[in-house]
Amino acid sequence: MSGTNLHTAYISFGSNKGNRLNYIIKSLKEIEIQIGRIERVSSLYKTKSWGFDSWDFYNGCVVLKTNYLSDIVLKKLLFIENSLGRVRGENEEYNSREIDLDLLFFDELITNTKELIIPHPQIHKRNFVLIPMCDISPDFIHPKINVSIKKLLAKSEDNCEVKIIKNNKYYIPFWDRYSFISIEGNIGVGKTTLSKIFESHFDIELLNENYNKNPFLEEFYFNPKDFSLKVENFFLTERINQINEHFLISKKRKTISDYWIGKSLVFAKNNLSKNLFKKYNEDFIKLNRGIRIPEIIIFLKQNTSQLQKQIIERGRSFEKEISEDYLDSISNGYDVIFSDQHSFILIVLNPKEVLNLKNKTGQERLFRKIINL
Repeated sequence: MSGTNLHTAYISFGSNKGNRLNYIIKSLKEIEIQIGRIERVSSLYKTKSWGFDSWDFYNGCVVLKTNYLSDIVLKKLLFIENSLGRVRGENEEYNSREIDLDLLFFDELITNTKELIIPHPQIHKRNFVLIPMCDISPDFIHPKINVSIKKLLAKSEDNCEVKIIKNNKYYIPFWDRYSFISIEGNIGVGKTTLSKIFESHFDIELLNENYNKNPFLEEFYFNPKDFSLKVENFFLTERINQINEHFLISKKRKTISDYWIGKSLVFAKNNLSKNLFKKYNEDFIKLNRGIRIPEIIIFLKQNTSQLQKQIIERGRSFEKEISEDYLDSISNGYDVIFSDQHSFILIVLNPKEVLNLKNKTGQERLFRKIINL
């Protein structure tokens, strides 16, 4: 996992207006899209409106991992609220609302500014926060009071009824539904770059191809006739071993990879003679029995001229002579193999969408596409 500048944030949510559960689910999806990976979700509770007379609230809490600092997390939460119709005013504490998102804790941070107070100052007085917080992190120590959440709840003087209405299955975090995603596409399309973006945003494990371990790769580009079978056999064995070793501990490891094992067939069919490919395909089937298959494959399509530009930019000397015809043939091979039925979900990004992955807007558009599956 990335681990770099990684933070743990605790967020409460509430809604007492319109389709409450729908607003909550939409907000949690946007939190995963815009902020980071939700690790745990509390049960869903119903409470009377606090401080004013109105419809009952649905309340809960989540804990997530994020690379953003606390002030950015707050801004993103306010943006999500606004996008769902919430308009904060001077008396927002005493209004009905489509969605209410509060940043309760951020690591062990203690801060008090005009824009942001952490820990949230009312936590220890509100059972509709303490009870769902006990679902997800009962032993978390309040950094200012220096008391655990479960002890704060035991000492709470709040008499408001907090009634459980749903267990935590009302929202299953994305990476608990789909724990393995692979990125595919032609040479130079940006698979590794995108996989690292996923790793950083969602704090998941990275499984990238060790292309530089293949001792026949450079020779293949200069002498494909003599080295095609060697290069493809090495890649197949290496890929299978890497996937099997990675998932040996658990098949549920949250993982993003920059290759799918099926790419071996795409390149082998293009590079080998008909007879050699027939034998290769038989070996492929035998070796792949029981291998971990991704639930989702993201296929990055790109036109050949842009691929050649990006291949030159990344500066691998042995790739500079790759021809347009070769890239076209590989692209066609992917189109053919993905036209068949598979057990995974296939998400295809067109060339414009792929180029837009260079900015946050394009990345969030992709995250939104997969998280809304």
